This record gives sequence, structure tokens and C-alpha cells, in this order.
Amino acid sequence: MADSFWRNVISSGATTGSTYLTFKDHKLVVAAQDDAGSFVASDGGIRGPYLEAAMQKVRADNPGLQATDMELANAILAKNAVTE
Repeated sequence: MADSFWRNVISSGATTGSTYLTFKDHKLVVAAQDDAGSFVASDGGIRGPYLEAAMQKVRADNPGLQATDMELANAILAKNAVTE
């Protein structure tokens, strides 16, 4: 079950964006993790400044990315789970 979950996460466009951030701007991703958790837990109601900055950066660096804010937040959280 976990394998299929990670296959879905890895194949998403959001993961492409968060993987880029993880390698290029690790500090930004680390700072955005708490904000991403709050964003996901509140169903998008809480939008922290670090998450906003991370999403702006990934969209600026990947103009063709078609991920929603929720997909990007989940990808940041999922990427953190994989690296720990």
C-alpha cells in the first residue's frame, strides 16, 4: 500500500516542483514544512509566509507546472517524509 502511495506522489507534477526546491533551496523547504502542514490540515485556510515563498519560487522556476497549491504543499510534506 505504501509503495503505491509513493509511486503516485513521485509521478505527480507537484513532486517535480518540490524535488527541485529540495535540492536547490533546502532551507526554504525546511522552513515551509510547518506552513505546509498547517495549510494541509486547515484545508488551505492557513497560508504561511514560508509556504507562499516556496510556492512562488517553484512556480517561477517551473512555469509549465500545473500543480495546485494543495498538491505543492502535500509534495513538500511527502518529500520531507522520504528524506527523514
